[in-house]
Amino acid sequence: MTVVGALSNFGWGMATALSLSFVALISLLAVVALPPEALTLHAEKSRERTFKGGKATTSLRGWSGRRRVAVDFELVSGPNGVEASLEGEGSARTLTVESRFAGVFKGFVVRVGAGDPLGLFVRSQFHELDLTLEFLPTFLLGSREPIRVAAAMLGDLPAGRSGFGQEFYSAEVYNTSSSSRDIMWKREAKLPSDRLYVRVGEANIPETMTVCFLEKRDAEERGTAIWMDLASEAMARVALPAILSGTAVRLLHVVDGDARVTEARDPAELAEMIVWLWRRDGGREKSRGAPGDADFVVVGQVETQDAETMALVLEKPSLVLSWGKRNPVIGSGVAFFTGREDISGLVAMVLSK
Repeated sequence: MTVVGALSNFGWGMATALSLSFVALISLLAVVALPPEALTLHAEKSRERTFKGGKATTSLRGWSGRRRVAVDFELVSGPNGVEASLEGEGSARTLTVESRFAGVFKGFVVRVGAGDPLGLFVRSQFHELDLTLEFLPTFLLGSREPIRVAAAMLGDLPAGRSGFGQEFYSAEVYNTSSSSRDIMWKREAKLPSDRLYVRVGEANIPETMTVCFLEKRDAEERGTAIWMDLASEAMARVALPAILSGTAVRLLHVVDGDARVTEARDPAELAEMIVWLWRRDGGREKSRGAPGDADFVVVGQVETQDAETMALVLEKPSLVLSWGKRNPVIGSGVAFFTGREDISGLVAMVLSK
């Protein structure tokens, strides 16, 4: 090979290298010059709600301003207690989340990667979705029957005298929960029917029942899925029967002495109340109320180790949240709740006072 040929080949090689370098540089600049919105993914709705055990499906949109730049999305992490998956292609994706727990969940992190047309360079960024998912307790889907509050209680008669019973307002067929002293014997003597009828008195159900939900635990523990679920189901079982019986529920949420209050008068407001418990983004007015003002107390078993809290539990009708298999016996007017127990009798006792 002559010197001239060698120089010619060297020149072609240099030209090719420079050309490839120039193309690579252009390709790199295409990735580096991407605007910030190219590395983000947005939920069409910032808040979604369903019941636990169900699936919340949310549409996500990514940047699609430059078709020559390939953008890829990957779900990196999500809050504990839920199962999430990201599906779809291109800039339109769908996030599907399933939860076995009631509560409020946020913190879904997505890795957004943008590649150049040649596939030589990748620019990626982690992005947390502005998305909050709310899973309501399943008890809100259950029975819509109000609590039967005993009418034959010691109290004031409509005439202002003290004694047993309230004003008679209806009759019903005798059942196992009826009292034999309420059987209408004179009516039975006149009727050929073999059914027994009993008097039903007017129960003095209060206009408002104040429930104190007392927590003494750090923020990380309060945010765990199992604690949110247990407390949410408990609040639903305490408040829904009372609301259906015509009593508004005032919730006093006390966390380490900091009290905030809200109120519910119907099932829709009760759902908002349960979600309100777990929101940490403001919208919670402080209250001057104290736990001692409550008609009913909901507290965790951990909190009962505090002497002041234990004294409150012994003083008030209380529900102790626990996921243990065996629970100690504290006293009358106190029930343990592991997520499934029927506590309507305890609520009825509070409403009949």
